[in-house]
Amino acid sequence: MDQFHPFHSQLYIGDGRAVYCGPLQQLENHVYGAPVLHVGIYKPFKMMLADGVWRSYRVALVPPGLRHALDIDGGVHGKLFVDAESASAPAFRKRYPYRKGVVSSFRDPEIVAAFHWVFEEDPRQPDVEARLDKLFPAEPGTTIDPRILKVLDLILAEPDRNHSQTELAEALGLSPSRVLHLFSEQIGVPYRRYRMWKRLWLSAERLHASDSMTTAALDSGFADATHFSHAFRDTFGVNPAPVFRKIERFERLA
Repeated sequence: MDQFHPFHSQLYIGDGRAVYCGPLQQLENHVYGAPVLHVGIYKPFKMMLADGVWRSYRVALVPPGLRHALDIDGGVHGKLFVDAESASAPAFRKRYPYRKGVVSSFRDPEIVAAFHWVFEEDPRQPDVEARLDKLFPAEPGTTIDPRILKVLDLILAEPDRNHSQTELAEALGLSPSRVLHLFSEQIGVPYRRYRMWKRLWLSAERLHASDSMTTAALDSGFADATHFSHAFRDTFGVNPAPVFRKIERFERLA
């Protein structure tokens, strides 16, 4: 298979969701701010949690806030990130139900075939979005508390700004401790972790436009390139430079 489909990497950033495909070796302990579906495109991969035990999966859902390491053993790996505010989040959660702090394993030939298609056919962004829409059709409404939706709107509107706990509390009419507890309960990660997640997401979008990692980092609210690299490594388990250098198709939904 590899000789007919040479190793390459692809990153598609959509509206509240993103798809990555590419060859990987190991990713050290890292933690995401959104649920991620891990897919071994051609063979199973291994994952290790805090207990130090490596377990094998073909399709696995890792909930937000769960630190884990990956061993792809030179295989080709796929990831699908779906943020809480995405219109496809309810359908994604129905197809892949999960609990906080628990990895869920699934047998889903359809999603494996979808990642085969992405990796082998190297489609354009609109075609990827159309396929995802069929798998995870948008649904009206949301289960997120309206007060937390307001916090998400603030983060999305000004991702480079550090909204304080006091500001959030005043905006929602709650105590600072209640805001933080409710946010973590609804989104699955603490407020600061999610804010960092959205900054990293924004930095990737701006890197697509500027092709300068330092510029993208500064424009997304990071103090400097070092701050960005540390945050990226903690979130994705690898330094950003080699990742973005190796991406051959990098598309963002217009």
